Amino acid sequence: MTELKSSLSPSGSQLTPLHPGHSPLGLRRTVVVMLLSLHSIAVLALLTFAAGEPDPPTSSWLRHCEKDTPTPVQGVTEGVIPAWLEGRLTRVGPGARHVGNTSTGTCSILWRSCTWSPLSRGTPPTLPKETHQYIFSPSVRYLDSDTYKANLAANRIVVGGFGTAPFPDPCRTLYDSITSWFTPTPKIKDNCLVNVLQVTDQMVVMTATDEVRVVDPETLDIIGDKVSNEFVRRTISDYVAVRQASPHPHVDPDGTVYNLAASGSREGSTYNIISLPNGRVEQAKIEASILARWRFHPAYIHSFAITEHYFVLLDMPLNFGIGALLAGRYLGRSFQEAMVWYPNEKVQFRVIDRRTGLEHPTTFTSEAFFTFHHINAYETDDDMLVIDTSYIGSGEVVKSLYFSNLNKSESDPTKMKFDCVAKRFVLPLGDVSEMPTESELLEDVADARLENQAGDSASARKVKDDTIHLQGLTLNPIFFEMPRINYAYNGKPYRYAYAVATEEKYFDFTMLVKLDVKTGEKKIWKDPAYMVSEPVFVASPESKSSGVEDDGVVLTLLLHKTNPRTVALLVLDAKDFNQIAKVEFETQGTVTPTFHGQFVSSFDQVHGY
Repeated sequence: MTELKSSLSPSGSQLTPLHPGHSPLGLRRTVVVMLLSLHSIAVLALLTFAAGEPDPPTSSWLRHCEKDTPTPVQGVTEGVIPAWLEGRLTRVGPGARHVGNTSTGTCSILWRSCTWSPLSRGTPPTLPKETHQYIFSPSVRYLDSDTYKANLAANRIVVGGFGTAPFPDPCRTLYDSITSWFTPTPKIKDNCLVNVLQVTDQMVVMTATDEVRVVDPETLDIIGDKVSNEFVRRTISDYVAVRQASPHPHVDPDGTVYNLAASGSREGSTYNIISLPNGRVEQAKIEASILARWRFHPAYIHSFAITEHYFVLLDMPLNFGIGALLAGRYLGRSFQEAMVWYPNEKVQFRVIDRRTGLEHPTTFTSEAFFTFHHINAYETDDDMLVIDTSYIGSGEVVKSLYFSNLNKSESDPTKMKFDCVAKRFVLPLGDVSEMPTESELLEDVADARLENQAGDSASARKVKDDTIHLQGLTLNPIFFEMPRINYAYNGKPYRYAYAVATEEKYFDFTMLVKLDVKTGEKKIWKDPAYMVSEPVFVASPESKSSGVEDDGVVLTLLLHKTNPRTVALLVLDAKDFNQIAKVEFETQGTVTPTFHGQFVSSFDQVHGY
C-alpha cells in the first residue's frame, strides 16, 4: 500500500506520520470528508483478511464463518440460571473473512441472538407452570445487507472498506480502467457490525456510518429499507443532515438517545450531538455543534461521554486528512491510508453544556493518547467533571490490528501488542480566571485519587489564561478494554466497571475483569479453554430498588480456543465474580468474535446498555 507522506501536523509541528502498512479490517464508508472522524477503528482490526484459511488461525479474529446457524440449537447447561433473568442478549461482529478469492474489506455482519425465558411462560406446554427451567435459543446468521448481497453477487469485494479498496473487475478493458479514474468507487453502505440498540420496540444494528438497519429481534431478518441520512437530507425539516455517527450512543431513562455525529460546513469539519426520541432515527434533531480544532483534519472519535449536564468528546490527534480522503476515492485507496497519528499534539477535552449547546469556555488538554471506549463520566459536588476511559498510549495501536500483525504468532518478537488501561481525568469546571497559574488544582479533590492509597493522583494545572492541562490517574495497571457498567449509573457517580483483559496484551481476550474505581481493586474470571467477549451487566430486580450497584449478573459469550464451532453463554455473579452458570452450544459453522451487544429484559419498557 502507498504510505502517506506527511511531516507536519495540522498545526504546523514537525511530526512523525502513522504509516498505513498492511490494510486493517474496515467498514464500508462514505467518502464525505468530515464524517470519517467517527470510524470504528475497532472494526478496522478485522476487515482485511487474506483469502484462504490459516491452519490454525493465529487469532480468533482470523476465523471465517462458512455457514450460519439461522435456527435455534440446544445447549448443555452447567449450573443454575437466576429465576429473575429473562430476556434476550444480542451481539454483533464480523463474520466473513473473504469473498471469493478476495480478502475481506467488508466483513459481512455476523449476528448472534441468544434468547431465553422460563418454561413456565409456555414452552414446552407439557411442563407445570411452577417449573423454573429455562430454554435457550441461540442463532447465528449473516445480516442480509446491501453490502453483503453486492459482494456475494460479484463474488468479490466491489464496495471497499475502511482498510481495503474495492477489487477491480478482472474482465474490464484498458479503456474501462482509464475511465474508472474519473468514477468514484461505490460508497460504504450498511455493513452494520459494530453495535446493536433497542430502546423500545425497534431494534437497529449500527456501524460508524450514517446508515443503520432495522432488524426483527426474533428472526434477525431485515425489516424494510435501510434507514439512512441520505434519506434524511431529502426531508430536512424532520431529519438532520449528518453523514457519520458513532456506534456508541447513550440512552436516557426517558428513552431519548444521544449520539455523536459529524458533518461539514464552510468553517470546516463539525462534531454534532444529535438526539433521537425513543431511538427513532426519523425523529432526530441536532442538539449542539462544535468545530473540529483543525479545519481539514477531523479526529477519529469512536465514542463519547455524557453526564447530567454535559456531553464530553475527546478531540485526539489521530486524524483524517481531507485531501487524502478525496483523492483516495478516485485513486482506489482505502480510508485508512488517509489517517495520521500526531504524537506531539495534545488531546483536547471538548465539554458541551447539554442545556445551551455551547462549549465550556476553558480549554482542557493532555498529552497525546488514544481511546476507543469511554468507561463512564460524572459530575461532583465540588464542581469537578470526572472522565474515565480505556486509555491507550498511542494511536499507532491500530498497527497491532493489521492483518499482517494478527497473523503473526505470539512467539514472534515483531508482533505488536495492544495495551489499554483504565485511566481517570478530572476537569475543574469553575471560573478559570480565578484559578492560580501552575498550581495543582486537584490537591483536595477526593475523586482524583484512589481510596486508602497514597501517592498517585490525577492532576490539573492552569498553564494559560484559559487553558488547564490534565494528567490522568491509572485506576489499575491491568489491561481494560470493551468496558461496561451498571447502566443505571451512566453519567453518575459509580463504583464498578467490567471489561475484557488479556495477559499477553494481544487482541484475543482471555479474561474478564471487575474493577472497583474507588479503590483500584480488581476481580478476575478466566477459563484456559475459552476466549471471552465484552461483558454485559444485568441488574437484579432488587438492585433497582435497593441501590446496590453490583447486585446482578454479568453475561458474556465464550469462544472455544480449539473448537471453532463451540460457543458458550457465561453467567457470573457480579458481586463476587464467580461463575453461576454456563450453557455450551455447537453451531453449524465457525463462530467468530463479536464487538458489542445489548441485553433486552422482558420486563423493562426502556432498554439501555
